[in-house]
Amino acid sequence: MLSANLITRLGGMIILLLIGHHFAPDQLGAYFAAVATIGLAVTIAQAGCGLLLIRLYQANQRRAAFALCALRLTLAIAATAFVVIMTDIPPSPILLMPMVAAIAPDWIITARGQLSKIALIAVLGQIAGITVAFVAIVTQSNLALFAIAPAISLASLIAGALLALRDHATHPTAITKITRSPMINLIGFTLLAGALPNLDFVLLGRNLPDAAHANLMLAQRIFLITAAIIASISAALFAKKQAGLLRDIWLIAPPLAMTAILMMLPKTLALLFYGTVNADLVALLRTGAFWPVLLAMVSRQILISQETENQFFPGWICLALMVVSGVLLPASPHETDAVIIMQLRLSLCLILIAICHRNPILRNKPA
Repeated sequence: MLSANLITRLGGMIILLLIGHHFAPDQLGAYFAAVATIGLAVTIAQAGCGLLLIRLYQANQRRAAFALCALRLTLAIAATAFVVIMTDIPPSPILLMPMVAAIAPDWIITARGQLSKIALIAVLGQIAGITVAFVAIVTQSNLALFAIAPAISLASLIAGALLALRDHATHPTAITKITRSPMINLIGFTLLAGALPNLDFVLLGRNLPDAAHANLMLAQRIFLITAAIIASISAALFAKKQAGLLRDIWLIAPPLAMTAILMMLPKTLALLFYGTVNADLVALLRTGAFWPVLLAMVSRQILISQETENQFFPGWICLALMVVSGVLLPASPHETDAVIIMQLRLSLCLILIAICHRNPILRNKPA
């Protein structure tokens, strides 16, 4: 688990260093905005059921698992069509990412507890991404730039499929069959967890001026280093059913380190990744320093709550509130204001999920 996270983050940092110093901020801003938007489509394509697929596999409910995969592919096609119609993302390989994510079999490997194979998939994916990044730099091609993220996805898909088909071993201890209510709850929380890293950056940044929007997307790529670590660790902890202090250390320690770096060395980060000391970007990184910790705390609460019976379905409610309020909020006049609002929204999300989990009435349980 640790090696897979380190490989993925190291590869992502190398790619960011490479393209950050060889492409103009407006080009990078457009690419990162496209990645953030398509990231929401990927979340929809996965139907919020990545963790549910793991549990279905472990409970030997294979037919239900593969039916969900068919649903994921249908949603992927619909989400991609929506992105093409409603955004100005140019035709490029990046549009393949939702469909690749829909059919990726990494959940099978995770369900089997074969986490060392996840590290191998990460290595192959990052090698593909770095290779395409070099091509983009040499050719100065926007098409190659927009092919970096899908190259990682496609390489990971191929590697995951080969590894999943090679070993047909089942999980050693099957769990209790999953019923409808826990399924709905788990899907809602998984959708929420998948959407949070990109949702506010897309919704709250959509009406910013071009320069401010570019700064916001440049900052997001740095924030997402921690977000990706949190997502990977959460999936591994879920598969291992890890609880207690060790779970909290795994989830909170990396974001705390990132928060400290963002507070103390924002100028160094901007210079390292983008070769610039843009004062607005530096201020934005410092302003958003607590975003990684807040995301980690929300992820921790989701991990605790998502398999608890709750007829209130807090994941769905929280996701709906985040989307509706994000659409209705007035445009932020400055990118730092948008990041402050994002952190407040994460805090409110954390409070809502915690209340729903701790309150016996909302959990439909006797006090």
